[in-house]
Amino acid sequence: MEDKQMKILMTTDTVGGVWVYSLELCRALAQYDVQVHLVAMGAWPSPAQQVEAEAISNVTFYKSDFKLEWMEDPWEDVEQSRKWINCIYQTIQPDIVHLNNYAQVEEEWTAPVVTVFHSCVQTWWQAVKGIKAPHEWDHYTQTVKESLEDSNMVVAPTKAILEKAKEIHQFSSKSKVISNGRVVPSEVKAPKEKFILCMGRMWDEAKNLPLLSNIAERLPWPIYVAGAAIHPDTGKKCKLENVKFLGKLTPEEVQHWMQRASIFVSPTRYEPFGLAILEAAGNGCALVLSNLDTLQELWDGSALFFDPENEEEAEKTIVRLLESPEFLEQLSAKARERAKQYSAEKMGAAYNDLYREILEKEYKLMSL
Repeated sequence: MEDKQMKILMTTDTVGGVWVYSLELCRALAQYDVQVHLVAMGAWPSPAQQVEAEAISNVTFYKSDFKLEWMEDPWEDVEQSRKWINCIYQTIQPDIVHLNNYAQVEEEWTAPVVTVFHSCVQTWWQAVKGIKAPHEWDHYTQTVKESLEDSNMVVAPTKAILEKAKEIHQFSSKSKVISNGRVVPSEVKAPKEKFILCMGRMWDEAKNLPLLSNIAERLPWPIYVAGAAIHPDTGKKCKLENVKFLGKLTPEEVQHWMQRASIFVSPTRYEPFGLAILEAAGNGCALVLSNLDTLQELWDGSALFFDPENEEEAEKTIVRLLESPEFLEQLSAKARERAKQYSAEKMGAAYNDLYREILEKEYKLMSL
């Protein structure tokens, strides 16, 4: 099994962090001779996204605009996407199916299924609203539960979010934590400048970006915010006062801003992992983060934390860094060092080991 070329059917979406994760993982798997058939949903990929995906040597890219299961009135699209993905499955006959969403598992598939629990509406709702999602989400919740239950392995990027997923969805499948990863630059080339950076979808209540808007005028450094401003379902455009809005950036533009920023702030109420935080740390930004279980698990000792519901605490935490250039430099170095623990190389090795372990078990069962 060690020398066998693997063929993976992997789903992704074009509207969130799963896209970044998927492409980073595909690139990391190339050295293991893993061929990935990458199936995109959510919205048509932008020209830049298509170029990015097709540039990865071990990827065959399939695109669609089928709605994801968390979107408004998605179920006709979900059914069509099931048929589409099943056609791809039957054509390529993958060794492993790697799902980065829910709803596509087919009973007749013989290939093992790995489902990654990146997030879900129920965990989002409880973190942001403090209550269960309303009954109109029951169909969605049942779909997530069935998808997790029908998987050979459920992977989560942090122990904290995995425990929450088990608590809410009560699935019995085997599970494992594999941290997300990013390529960490070998050096920070640009000189750090006196501004604060944040990234997040402006329309997502969980991102809690109004907190930054409310404290920005009281801070001596400007705050720059990057991210999508238009809701993918409603088309409504969101606005933020008192901050400098950069819009949705290309990967190269993100790298440019993170290399220059001295501080990266995340006021989020819900974050299963946080790829933007990891990328910022790798680029030498000092981290000021919401005091969430998931972020404490990843960054304890390498970041400052604040209550995302307490604007005064957030302001004081940021000012504490601004008033001590030496402390700022120390925290930046700690964040960059911690980021190396979550490299794309380590993520790729962990998934390659998991795939081969699953295939080895399947091979032994078939040999009995």
